[in-house]
Amino acid sequence: MPPTSQAVHQLVPRLAWGDAVGNQVRYLRELLRGWGYASEIYAEQWDEQCRPLVRPAKDYPREADDRSALLIHHSFESRLVPLIARAPGRKAVVYHNVTPSRLFEGFERKVAEACTAAREELREMRPWVERAWAYSRFSAEELVAAGYDGVSVLPFAVDWRAFDVAPDPVLRAELDDGHANILFVGRAVPSKRVDDVLRVFTAYQRLHQPRSRLIVAGYLNRESPYGAYLYGLKEMLGAERVQFLGRVSAAQLSACFSVATAYLSMSRHEGFGVPLLEAMYRGVPVLAYGAAAVPETMGGAGVASLTHEPLEVARLLAVLERTPALRDEMLRAQRARVARLGQEAVAEAIRERLQPFLEGAPHAARSREQAPTVSLVCPGFVAHPDALESRLARRLARELPGARVLALDPNPQPVELAPRALSVEGLDVRAFTPDEPLPRDAARELPGSSALETALLSSRAPVVFLPEDSLVARETRARLSVASWGVRATIDPEQLEPTLSALIQALRATGALRAT
Repeated sequence: MPPTSQAVHQLVPRLAWGDAVGNQVRYLRELLRGWGYASEIYAEQWDEQCRPLVRPAKDYPREADDRSALLIHHSFESRLVPLIARAPGRKAVVYHNVTPSRLFEGFERKVAEACTAAREELREMRPWVERAWAYSRFSAEELVAAGYDGVSVLPFAVDWRAFDVAPDPVLRAELDDGHANILFVGRAVPSKRVDDVLRVFTAYQRLHQPRSRLIVAGYLNRESPYGAYLYGLKEMLGAERVQFLGRVSAAQLSACFSVATAYLSMSRHEGFGVPLLEAMYRGVPVLAYGAAAVPETMGGAGVASLTHEPLEVARLLAVLERTPALRDEMLRAQRARVARLGQEAVAEAIRERLQPFLEGAPHAARSREQAPTVSLVCPGFVAHPDALESRLARRLARELPGARVLALDPNPQPVELAPRALSVEGLDVRAFTPDEPLPRDAARELPGSSALETALLSSRAPVVFLPEDSLVARETRARLSVASWGVRATIDPEQLEPTLSALIQALRATGALRAT
């Protein structure tokens, strides 16, 4: 056991009471102190309830020394990179994930800009830290893509006791009236896609279960653009018994779960997703769109849908309600999932992952593979190999020495932390986890990929986008620090050869390629 004079502190932009990041920070502090380390929480801002727990972030460089260790929690724009750079001691990142800015565009411009800045900070911090952890394999892949060493997955600690609160009797009596209650818990912000929850519920109520109610429990600002949109959509869809409860107490939340027929989430991005596990713990079947880290969090329990089409998801809700044997099997699987996340087992696993850093042990540096001479970004290369842009990518990869194809992975591997290295017809391919399941319809636009986009923004190789208007291209091209080209998805097949020749000539002119 290390001496208590050895300090392992934490840094977070804002320490909030009751949110997922704040809960993990406070939990880790108790673990660190229990292991014999001096441990404080440093933050720039904090909720009033957190005041006794926090020290000002600006004081850390002065109070730390060369023997100090710092865990930097990153999930939103912090503006703390200069402080991190000048602070003494060893440092590591705990990455909670950053929501892609595109999920806020059209509703919350400032939040979208802050999300973009947060991803830039993730790359800027890398030279100052020696290790990094994420709470999901999905997030860990992005750390690897950003060039971090010593990346691993840190178990997420859930305080199950916090859910053991007696239900509010008044609200429970109001909701327990024989209707099928569909529940969503969380902030009503654009990335959570509460609008899709409304669409699914409307289809469910009209086509399958007229005696149903939708309960949305969580912060909702009716005056915000997204809040106004939700209320307008509610009126337009005309579904009955839709209740936006706003913020609720612990007892009221228990009442919601106690009467819920199913828990429904259509969120487009989760770094973890605690409410999914809370629903499992409380014995409510979970149906969630399988985006980002959601399938990992669910761990094979519940239903992680591959589609967000309202009619299809509503049908799944109906099957779940009308098939008691299926419901019982789901609940058994969910109980098993929760059992694997017991406090003692999680605490021991966290200690095992953190111990090398806490003891100052050097990590095995990640072997640096040879950088590509050019990145051919073809999101559909693996999923749709016969598409025109995939054929062009193959031709370019064969003609350009050292070229690498960057694509979306239709079958992400649950144990891989790095983008999957593939050899397709002898070509060098990296397959990245998409932010959402790939659509079954080849004509639909492919989703983005946080890891792929981060890899591009961290690379020094010139880029060719195939096609030029993919979501990945739209998200990254304007921010690239290297030369880039793109090919239209609607290119005339007869123009393939001239296009190929022009691209090769342009790439050789950059000096990145040697003539062949």
